[in-house]
Amino acid sequence: MSLLDDLVVQTAVFPLLAGLIGVGLLRFAAGPARGRRLAAAGVAVAFLAAYALIVGVPALPPPSSMGRLFWSAVAGVVLGILADLAGLEPKRGSLLVGVWLTAALGWVAYPVLPGGLPTVTAAAVLVAGAWFALSRTVSHGAAGAATPGVVLLAAALGVGGVALVGASASVAQLAFALAAATGGLLLWNWPVEHHGWGTAGQAALGILVLLTAALTFFSSAPAEALVAVLPAFFADRLRDRLPLPDTSFGRAAGTVALTVIAVVPAVAAVGIALLLSAGTEASGY
Repeated sequence: MSLLDDLVVQTAVFPLLAGLIGVGLLRFAAGPARGRRLAAAGVAVAFLAAYALIVGVPALPPPSSMGRLFWSAVAGVVLGILADLAGLEPKRGSLLVGVWLTAALGWVAYPVLPGGLPTVTAAAVLVAGAWFALSRTVSHGAAGAATPGVVLLAAALGVGGVALVGASASVAQLAFALAAATGGLLLWNWPVEHHGWGTAGQAALGILVLLTAALTFFSSAPAEALVAVLPAFFADRLRDRLPLPDTSFGRAAGTVALTVIAVVPAVAAVGIALLLSAGTEASGY
């Protein structure tokens, strides 16, 4: 077995290194002005590389929902990069990503739509959650990538954990890979922030929403548990109440505190999934 066939390498080591390299290359290749916003695209690019390693590159047109997820992610990354290169303002970039994500959700969930009331309700909650997530992260576009990046990492861990409970090993592996790729960006931004969170960064968040959709509609994972991840998007408000000094040390400590606070809802989501799935078969991973 080659090193790249190892589960830990595919899920954690490879996407983390790909994220580190991708963020760095994009940051310096695009120059100081555009590179600050464009660097977050390295997260999504690293995820696509990890997807290709874990699952393989799907055919086009894709025969499955997971294949549609991959090509939707490609489209989102390209849109995000083009928007950042064009210098699109954060709110308009967020609207662009929102339109892409709504269309992508419909494409990924097409096999089960239209469905019964539970399916329609789940689709509506996903769309609402997606727009909520984008609106909560767009304000951090100019300030830096620490807050939205930490939230993405925590939420991806939560979705991956719920996927394990729901016996969806592929979604779990991809969600953990997205978290590791985000870690590559956060390592560049700690203890001092060097990179921002542009439209391509929001596209990476949209990829997590697509993974959540695949988990909701095509696995036995309890969809109710995923709602518990949403409080992670308010972790910055609790962090801002901490008595931290406005110094380099205080900002670095604030990022650590933010990570701990944001991970709590992710852990709660996994706990809820375990309670709701008691007696059912869990993933073999």
